[in-house]
Amino acid sequence: MSDDLELVKKRKLLELQKKLLKRKALQEVTQKVDFYKVFVSHLTSDSREMFRKAEKQYPVIARQVAESIGRLFYEGRLTGNIDGRQLYGIFMELGYPIRLETRIVYKKRGEVKRISEMLKEED
Repeated sequence: MSDDLELVKKRKLLELQKKLLKRKALQEVTQKVDFYKVFVSHLTSDSREMFRKAEKQYPVIARQVAESIGRLFYEGRLTGNIDGRQLYGIFMELGYPIRLETRIVYKKRGEVKRISEMLKEED
């Protein structure tokens, strides 16, 4: 009877050790993968610019977003590339709008002037 009990204990202990080894192996694999690089590899040229602006404005949040999305790409839950509009939308949904430089220009006779320059000339 005690031999059976010992065998059950040893089996349980072996099962627990196997589970622990699997967890450690999985953690090592996920630690070796740089999800940030995976994310950056799926950006188009305009989304790279957008992401640079996001990094300047929200450095910590941008890094977290990049790693989370990179993990989704790595796991195969996302495919394809992310364009600038999609990236902008992601940050907007999270409540971190990326501020972009906007300018209004005036073209007349081949000359391109900013509105601010036009207003200064009028004064």
